[in-house]
Amino acid sequence: MLMSATSFLASQIRSTIAATVHSTNTLVTSLKSSLGYLGKDSSTSEPENQSALSSVPLRHEQYPSLQPWKGLDRRLKNYGYTMPVSSNYIAPRYPIVLCHGLFGFDKMGPDAIPHLQIHYWKGIHQALNKLGAKVIVARVPRTGSIIERAEDLHKILSTTMEGSPVNFVAHSMGGLDCRYLISHIHNKNYEVLSLTTLSTPHRGSPMMDWFRDNFGVGLLLQSEEDAMRKLGEAAKLSKEAVQEASDALHSYLQNVAGRVMSSGYRAAPNPSPISPLLNKLIPYLDTPAYANLTTTYCKEVFNPNTPDDPRVSYYSYGASVPQIPLWAPLGFPWEVIKAKEGENDGLVSLQSARWGEYVETVEADHWDLNNRWRLKIGYDQKPFDAIDMYMNVATRLYNNGF
Repeated sequence: MLMSATSFLASQIRSTIAATVHSTNTLVTSLKSSLGYLGKDSSTSEPENQSALSSVPLRHEQYPSLQPWKGLDRRLKNYGYTMPVSSNYIAPRYPIVLCHGLFGFDKMGPDAIPHLQIHYWKGIHQALNKLGAKVIVARVPRTGSIIERAEDLHKILSTTMEGSPVNFVAHSMGGLDCRYLISHIHNKNYEVLSLTTLSTPHRGSPMMDWFRDNFGVGLLLQSEEDAMRKLGEAAKLSKEAVQEASDALHSYLQNVAGRVMSSGYRAAPNPSPISPLLNKLIPYLDTPAYANLTTTYCKEVFNPNTPDDPRVSYYSYGASVPQIPLWAPLGFPWEVIKAKEGENDGLVSLQSARWGEYVETVEADHWDLNNRWRLKIGYDQKPFDAIDMYMNVATRLYNNGF
């Protein structure tokens, strides 16, 4: 009797497996037919169908049922996870160089324990690699001047990208570094094809003006302004003049003693209203980057003397949010910039972010653009998918031939 029961049970299991396999084959055949991979003649050989199916990308927006996790994808990315890269994105033909902004970095933390590391481009570098793009994550002086940062970037690329074309993708101040490198650093052993800037203050930030006028940080050295103007004039002349101007800039960087304010439009700042002690600390808190990010420097010194290279394609994205409450870290800067220049992301206005071919405005604050996660208390902001934006940037570069 036990043998009979065992035989009966085995028979039922075989029947169930056979039915499951048959149902699966039917489902696969139906799916291929609905997607157009099977012609009217259903007797087409299986290997040919499999080849066709694997060679044509499936667009998720056309077949949403094929990506049931799509709604979850956006939420998980905001917490640092990287979901599968959509097949309708395409990697650019040439490497991408990611260039960070003020106070930026590549990564922080012990190499021996990757889970404890903090990445400036959280999840973005990995997603671009997964797409098939070659990515260089640059690291330059966090609060250095545009000139210092550009020269360090040039040194990195000279050793890692010799003989290769590159595409710059820059966040915030990184876009100004790249513009300087493109226009003023010559005899490069690599070729810059394009620059895509993401909320770069091409015309400066009123917030830096506010700090300069109220706290005395960000005061421009007369020597730097003179050197920059001389470099701009040299860009229109001979190679000898360019070299002379470059030597003058190196001399400036090596000897920054003696702060001398420009005359005319640059009035002395008001003393700090907080305390005399803070006034004494200001010179130690100041950095070269602050002066380079004022609207005065960008509009009247940097831009007129940093002409675009006609061989390079320039693209830009801007960002803005409807409101940031005052208690949030970007709340007060948002109010200052809103009063001066209108829509902004908490540090850079749309007006300042436009350069070259303007692609679009995204609804995000300044820190969202490099996928920086932090707790937002007391205000409702629509979730922003930074990784999706960089996938679109990569695809756009490919479509434009880069």
